[in-house]
Amino acid sequence: MYSKLRNRVRGTKLALLAAIMLSVMASPSLPGSAVPAYAVEESSSASVDAYRIVAIGDSVTAGYELGFTEKSVPYGFVEQVYEQSLFHGNRTEIANYGVIGLKTNGLKRWLEAAADGSDAVEASDVQEGLPDPRADQLFAGTKQLRESLAQADLIVMTIGGNDFLTVVRQDGKTEAAAELKTVLENYKTDLLATLRLIHKLNPGAEIVIADQYLPVPSPYKIGNTTIYPFPDEELRQLLLEGAQQIQEILADSAELLGNEGLKIKIAGIADGFMGNELGLTYIAKGDIHPNRLGYTVIAKAFTNATWGDYRTVKPRAAGMPLSIIVKGTELSTTNEPLLMKGRTYVALRDIIDGFGAKLDWNAKGQIATIKLQDRTVDIQIGATTIKVNGKTLKLNADPAFIYKKNGAGKTYVPLAALTEGLGFQVVYRDTLKTIFINM
Repeated sequence: MYSKLRNRVRGTKLALLAAIMLSVMASPSLPGSAVPAYAVEESSSASVDAYRIVAIGDSVTAGYELGFTEKSVPYGFVEQVYEQSLFHGNRTEIANYGVIGLKTNGLKRWLEAAADGSDAVEASDVQEGLPDPRADQLFAGTKQLRESLAQADLIVMTIGGNDFLTVVRQDGKTEAAAELKTVLENYKTDLLATLRLIHKLNPGAEIVIADQYLPVPSPYKIGNTTIYPFPDEELRQLLLEGAQQIQEILADSAELLGNEGLKIKIAGIADGFMGNELGLTYIAKGDIHPNRLGYTVIAKAFTNATWGDYRTVKPRAAGMPLSIIVKGTELSTTNEPLLMKGRTYVALRDIIDGFGAKLDWNAKGQIATIKLQDRTVDIQIGATTIKVNGKTLKLNADPAFIYKKNGAGKTYVPLAALTEGLGFQVVYRDTLKTIFINM
């Protein structure tokens, strides 16, 4: 693969390099619906108590990968940050407004329209020539963007990478250096304006913004032959200097705006890609975007900046098909979840103990009574209804049952009973084979 890349790029002019870097931005398709909302596999309805995450920015925010089509499902850093919020015990909702090809100035224009009260804008008014096929529909949802930002607890963003493309188009080092200086000056001005607009829409939100990774691999040797994955070493060094200056701009901006009351953190993603560009991006195939491993590196940086640690599930024991996380704590249990008729059932005692609720068992009536905060829920074995504070509700699932294993019986309930009866948020993430249960 590397020899093919070497042969393809050696002696290539900068114009061809620019075409390679821009080619993916003109992709005619992108996964996801026109309306930027995140759909979880199984979850309760929206809640005023939810921890709300809003993602804004460019194609990295959108979760684009090489080869994606309309049928592909993104699993970028935003989806992983969503999972990490669930890991940390948050009842979480998320909306993703990533736009392919968006530059810092384009994001500023969109936020200006949102802050001015516009419900919809034309794509051409935000940024000319956007390659995102969803652009018109995304910008038609400017009202939704405004409302999402106003309600957000956490706002995550990647922006600025597309600003560099004009630098790559230059024909010489002097011209490229001059263009980089202009790009960085404009980036700083537009970034400050963008962050202040977010603060205007939501003064209390925490904002986490990434610095810039650059998919510009360093030269390496095979025997006595030096391989140049990036065709122009002077330009590579210039771009790396630009990425370093972006880090400085972000640090200065965070300090300046922090004095104005903004809550800004920086997700340092650049270091994780340095020296690992070929393994974490598709640059060997002429595409600048992260692959799945690269998106995990980005997700870890955002998660560490937000919560201080990145969590994973423990290795599952034999016969345990799923992991269960209750209020941020992974259950250690031998009571495996059961899948029946397309529904997931869990041992009631495990979940209730995880929340510190009280559980009483009426053996004669085979009724489990759960008391948690202001709710008392009665779940009867075999019944298609449950009682919540004395009110009978029809259960949108098959009834609870007694599951016998090794001579002992355990009460198993459908996840629907936890959402409809106790009001929990229940989310199943197939990417992790994990059920998250939060209040």
